[in-house]
Amino acid sequence: MTSKKINITIPEKNLKEIKDFCISEKISKSWLIREATSQYIAGISKKKELEKKKKDMEWAAKTMERLREKSDGFTGEKTGTEVIREFREKR
Repeated sequence: MTSKKINITIPEKNLKEIKDFCISEKISKSWLIREATSQYIAGISKKKELEKKKKDMEWAAKTMERLREKSDGFTGEKTGTEVIREFREKR
């Protein structure tokens, strides 16, 4: 993997925290920043994925509710599963 040097601006307080942490953990500042950004990006990506799944599930639930409202229901004492089985057997 090719590496590139970049310049960033960090408040002195944060830089001191970074330096102190890196010294105590015996790691480089570069490694810490790479690891932190990787974890941050992964966390944001996972959060977005979960939000999309939630929206998809809400859409599915609303769609099922609309279909339920449109249906006339089942005749007699049959359950939905029984009606589906009968339909499959007739094919």
